[in-house]
Amino acid sequence: MITIAFFWVGENIDIPMSLVKSVRLVMGQAINLVQLTNRETKEIEGVTSVHRFQLSPKIMVARLEAYSYYKPETDEVFFCDADCLFINKLSLPCKNANGIYLSKRQEDFKLNHNYPEYYEEFVNKTANQVMPFLFGALATKGNQQKFFQDLLNTCLELPEKFHRWYGDQYSLYLNTKDKKDSYLMLDPNVYQYVIKKPLLINKLKKLHKNNVQMLHFKGPNTKILLEQAFILISFFYEELKSKIN
Repeated sequence: MITIAFFWVGENIDIPMSLVKSVRLVMGQAINLVQLTNRETKEIEGVTSVHRFQLSPKIMVARLEAYSYYKPETDEVFFCDADCLFINKLSLPCKNANGIYLSKRQEDFKLNHNYPEYYEEFVNKTANQVMPFLFGALATKGNQQKFFQDLLNTCLELPEKFHRWYGDQYSLYLNTKDKKDSYLMLDPNVYQYVIKKPLLINKLKKLHKNNVQMLHFKGPNTKILLEQAFILISFFYEELKSKIN
């Protein structure tokens, strides 16, 4: 069995609820689905278990704390953002060795070093230069807590602005830049296909046929896009079941 683990804190749990529903729709109970959170956030219906920790109020630090405190319950763990939906069963690349799977950034662009506050580290830099790996989908085989503990320690040493924004991805860059060949890779077009506009049925069918496993929703309308997409995915799976029956 594989574990899917996601981090979420806050009163509104609509976004992770859609993620959980998609996992159960596509994979049923044949997956260990873990919610990583603080002491206050509600349990999301449908998860296998909730792991609660005393976390920092700074979101980037809290995320890395949760990942590093979580002791894996299965050999394979897939860590994903909560603003995602699964459309196919999850399966990691077939590699025998224990290790860490990262996702390369697909789209490069010049960073706005003044947003959301001033980052001198980003002046005249592109995203791929300082944050070449995405944190929305990464996986581990074997217990890799030390990897996340090292990321947490790096983040804590950074200026406090990184504790609020970008700290996870920038720490990942700093800790991996001199040893990139030590890590395995996930195809982002399979494990976190980016959706920035309403998902249509023909597009969904194509992605499903191409074995895209997870969709990652981006942009200011993420919540609406995600909720609309889940309705479409539910309809699509009902159609698939009716054809099988």
